[in-house]
Formats: sequence, C-alpha cells, structure tokens
Amino acid sequence: MTSLYHLNAEMQDLLNLAQDADEDFAAALADTVGAQSQMIDEKIEATMQVARSLEADAEACKAEAKRLNDRAKRLQGNADSCKQRAIEVMQASGKASIKRPLMTITLAKPRQVVSIADPDKVPEQYTRLIPASRQPVKADIQKALKAGNEVPGCTLEDGAPSLRIS
Repeated sequence: MTSLYHLNAEMQDLLNLAQDADEDFAAALADTVGAQSQMIDEKIEATMQVARSLEADAEACKAEAKRLNDRAKRLQGNADSCKQRAIEVMQASGKASIKRPLMTITLAKPRQVVSIADPDKVPEQYTRLIPASRQPVKADIQKALKAGNEVPGCTLEDGAPSLRIS
C-alpha cells in the first residue's frame, strides 16, 4: 500500500514531466495524473478515517483518565475519613498507641500551625510579592487588527491549513 507521502511525491513528478513535455506527451500523461489524483483523494479519505478513529480513542482515554482521577479523589477522601474517625475514637478512649501484629498506630501530638486573622497587619518582612502575570488576549488583538488598528508587536498572519470533515 502506497503512503500518502509517496503518492504526493509521485504526483509532483508527473506534474513536472507534464510541464516539460510536448503537447502529445502531456495529453498522454493527463490520464495518469487523473488516476493519481483519484488515488490521492482515496488515500486522504482513508487517512481521515484513521484520524477520526484516533481522536475517538483519545477522547475515550481522556474520559477514562477523568474517571480514574475522580475515583482516586473519592478513595483518598474515604482514607482521610477513616483516619479522622480513628483519631477521634483514640482521643475519646484515651489511647495514645495501639500495637497490632501488622502495624502500630500512634496518636501523634499536634504540630503548631500559623493562623492569620488579618493578613494586612503582617509586617512586610514576612510577606512576598507575587505579581500577576499578563497574558495577551488573542481574540481582542485580532479584532483590533481586523478593524485596522495597530497593535505593537502583533500582526495578522495566515494560520496552518485545517480540515473540515462533515
């Protein structure tokens, strides 16, 4: 089976021959060019079918990844709830440690954490400035350029070709 790349190269060779040939030879090549063009159309159609299949597989993978991520979050939440219940029961029963054949469970002393009631009162030496980043809004820039306005550092260019499949 000939690849789309090779079909394109063969078509270019045929077109180059037709340009350099006399009228009789160019007319004889016309049928071959037509057949080659038909083969290219069929190969592009088959390639788009493969692309659609791959896109569907990619979407299925994304959906499965989301499902697994959601499941992981639920499982982690359940694990956290189990640990919290165990802490509550150990505190209520006054047990600091439980020794079992497979594990030892110890109720650790709480660590100290900072609670900030009013962030504006915190001295500057205990803060850091995190500047907001500026990101260009391409849609707004495009509207301005199409309206004839100049936007420094920006121009309108032709994008990459795309395919519309219906």
